[in-house]
Amino acid sequence: MKAIHSRSKQRSVPMFCALILASQLMGCPRHLTTDQAAEQTRAMSSGWSDDLPQDGSLTVSLRALLVTAKSERPIVEQETLHAGDHLYFLLRTSQPAYLYVVLFGPDGEASVLFPRDVGSGTRVAARCPIRVPSQGSFYLQHPAGLQDLRVVASTEPLAQSDPRLCEQLRLPCEKMKPEPVPQCPQEQARALFSALKVATAVPGTGTGAVASLRLLLTQEP
Repeated sequence: MKAIHSRSKQRSVPMFCALILASQLMGCPRHLTTDQAAEQTRAMSSGWSDDLPQDGSLTVSLRALLVTAKSERPIVEQETLHAGDHLYFLLRTSQPAYLYVVLFGPDGEASVLFPRDVGSGTRVAARCPIRVPSQGSFYLQHPAGLQDLRVVASTEPLAQSDPRLCEQLRLPCEKMKPEPVPQCPQEQARALFSALKVATAVPGTGTGAVASLRLLLTQEP
């Protein structure tokens, strides 16, 4: 399996290979990456408005980007991708939330893309862009088929908010202690992007509320 950068550690997941940092992504990075800074500049210059509500409700938004040798562009709904394509995701929540990103490949196998370690912290800061992976990109591998990306934000750990959904996503569903509310640097919170999908929370089957969205992508050889 060929890595994106030969000096980085590799992590294999079905359909994808990602760059791994020595430190895990917990909440927001301290500084904007080059891509995020460019995205913020484009957002401000184009007059994009914030797609997250200000009324206190929990909402999660997703933007997917395809990376080429010279540039990157947003992925659209029902777009067909190919083996070897590189991509990454940007997510934001309107409130502090426990965030989960799980990919189901054509064979039905689940890969947890965020957080890196479910047991060590899943809570993210309000209105703070989360890049998955934190650096680099994923790339698609064979076999071809349907890629089913699930994104879930919850006011409580998912095992408490919606135990059934936690099991469906094949996450570790043990009870967790509440995590501290992370803070987002001011310049990060101002980094807007136009979302491909936005979902608003509904009551879970347990305590708390859950916002979930789904992105289906077809992969061809």
